[in-house]
Amino acid sequence: MTAINILKQSFNFYTRLFNKIFWLSVASSVIPLIHASVFGDEAPSMIGVLIIMGVSWFFSVAMMALIHQFSIEQNESLQSAFSLTLKKLGPVILTNFALGILIFLIMIPAVLVGSILSAGIADENLKNTVMAVVVGIPVILAVYHCFLSSYFTLVDDLNPIEAIKSSYYQSKKNKLYFNGVMILVLGFGLYFIILNLLKLMIGVNPLILGLFEFSLSVFVLPLFSVFIYRLFILTKKPELPDEEL
Repeated sequence: MTAINILKQSFNFYTRLFNKIFWLSVASSVIPLIHASVFGDEAPSMIGVLIIMGVSWFFSVAMMALIHQFSIEQNESLQSAFSLTLKKLGPVILTNFALGILIFLIMIPAVLVGSILSAGIADENLKNTVMAVVVGIPVILAVYHCFLSSYFTLVDDLNPIEAIKSSYYQSKKNKLYFNGVMILVLGFGLYFIILNLLKLMIGVNPLILGLFEFSLSVFVLPLFSVFIYRLFILTKKPELPDEEL
């Protein structure tokens, strides 16, 4: 099994589930689009931000739930996926919240070290580069190793701490996982390049441009979700020993 094989499987999986996963992607992305079309560039209020985040989180977890139940049971029922989502939404959000706290705690000493190392540098650009490298490396490593945490909560019912530890255990010295993440990074890179090219198009109506970006997102992001789930399943190691939990 290679990362390319996982990508090919993901395309096949995506096409089989497309008629359901597409609409979940639309629901997840449509609220920000509606806000942009109504309020333009005006920043949303705190309540608006919470509503946008809540809707996006719900349908993102619903997409994860649908992919999981279809993989395990060949069940593509949205009703079943929503039922699972209601059970898993809170725990998945808590796991991601715990991961956010972990990254913040990692950043604190990294910022201190970066400040010390860059204190004597006169060139502002070099100073910012040193700070970005010193802070960025541990943050990137943390995200890399804990990337699958929410899937451990969704699939294996692990609490946030157990999920983060299991994700680290699964990703550690795992070549297939590393190759899969590299493919994912390349895919996201290509996706953002296309988005930025769309934004650079001159003479295109902002509403039409927004629709182009929306269409690209609702077709591409579900494929990424399928690929991440398949990567999670196919790179799983034997169960984490109890003493390491």
